[in-house]
Amino acid sequence: MRKSLFKDLKFMSKMRRIAAAAAASLLAQAAAADDTAPVTDSGARLLPRWEIGVAGAAGVVPDYPASNHYSARAIPFPYFAFRGSVFRSDENGARLHTDVRSNVELDVSGGAAFAAQSKSNSARAGMPDLDYLLELGPNLKITLDRPTPYSRWLLELPLRAVGSFNGLHVGYQGLVFTPDVGIHTRSLLGSRWNAYADVGPDFASARYQQYFYQVEGQFALPDRPEYLAHGGYFGSTLELGAGHRLGRNLRVFIYGRVDDYAGARSEDSPLFKTTVDYTAFVGLSWSIWHSKDVVPVVEEAP
Repeated sequence: MRKSLFKDLKFMSKMRRIAAAAAASLLAQAAAADDTAPVTDSGARLLPRWEIGVAGAAGVVPDYPASNHYSARAIPFPYFAFRGSVFRSDENGARLHTDVRSNVELDVSGGAAFAAQSKSNSARAGMPDLDYLLELGPNLKITLDRPTPYSRWLLELPLRAVGSFNGLHVGYQGLVFTPDVGIHTRSLLGSRWNAYADVGPDFASARYQQYFYQVEGQFALPDRPEYLAHGGYFGSTLELGAGHRLGRNLRVFIYGRVDDYAGARSEDSPLFKTTVDYTAFVGLSWSIWHSKDVVPVVEEAP
């Protein structure tokens, strides 16, 4: 997966950045503002200035984009919310809060991906393992319409740099651009569930596509010929998420996505094994500590 660090750190996900990203995007939708928080005369809720908690998710993901081999994964991680006057990391993501335009926000968009051992995947047998990946970059969010007080149509334009990590070794693995448009709501079918549905194309630089799909001469086999990957269209994604508060400090979230790689720039790679991948996660988040001082927060769709 495209999505921001869970409500508190909304991260977008995608198999190549699925790890905390997939879960994080879910938490972002699950960690809605506290329904029990006091409300001011203007309709704003009084919420803690900062909040710290832990979250965990478990699910099934493909080993890499367009892989036909899946693995079960579990993701524990902390999250942090800060509701400042300029920088905010809260129920609507990590972003710079500006008043330039009421419908435009600048987010910090990120993601992470699991490492994968090539020996457990027949398509990559004998090739180098895939390292953990971390993505980070700006995300321009534009509210296109507000059909109800609890929902909005949202256009997101995230551009992220990708780094790989293996022990002390750090490498640069290119850029990804994953624009999407979707409907986000705080009241799914009139309930107290938060939910969203996003869809959009993905594009990646040559270096990023080479990381997954290139086959160097020394790794070529009769059924895995040498291949040089190029940048361009990477695929398209449909992403769904929903979350619900079980109590003042406990939230549950579910997440699913479908990646369609038909027509992708690297579809001819021998490592490209399927045109459709699926991902699913379910998890919980628990708010542990929060500040005593509160700030007014005007709620909007996540």
